[in-house]
Amino acid sequence: MVRCYILSTLLYASETWTLSKETENKIEAFEMWLYRKMLKVSYKDRMSNEEVLNRVSEERKLLSELKNRKMQYMGHILRSNGLQKQLLEGKVGSKRKRGRPRNTWLADIRNWTGKSLHDLARTAEDRTKWRTMASRASKGQGTI
Repeated sequence: MVRCYILSTLLYASETWTLSKETENKIEAFEMWLYRKMLKVSYKDRMSNEEVLNRVSEERKLLSELKNRKMQYMGHILRSNGLQKQLLEGKVGSKRKRGRPRNTWLADIRNWTGKSLHDLARTAEDRTKWRTMASRASKGQGTI
């Protein structure tokens, strides 16, 4: 029920999100909140997250599912020749603002895989290699 109704609604269009550490923490906190509500466990009961996960016989997988979806979408974009690929590869000429640059959609994928856009595009041509890389990146295991 949770996977069907709640997580599918939450993950709608999540392929387009830019993830920061704060966002990742909020996603993991939401997942734990959801399991606690299912079990009717209050925070006052002082039950650890591991114990809650054992009771529902689950692992934390919401964040890895989100990363996997984002990697699949990236492969889809890199294999096509549409406007999205042109926007991804193009640069907008403007003066950079002061301060630390914001995290970009592509920077997330580069951090997860450790590869450049050119290497990602070459890997995306072979679907089996791309799927392997996407699953490893979503689990935090790095490159192939």
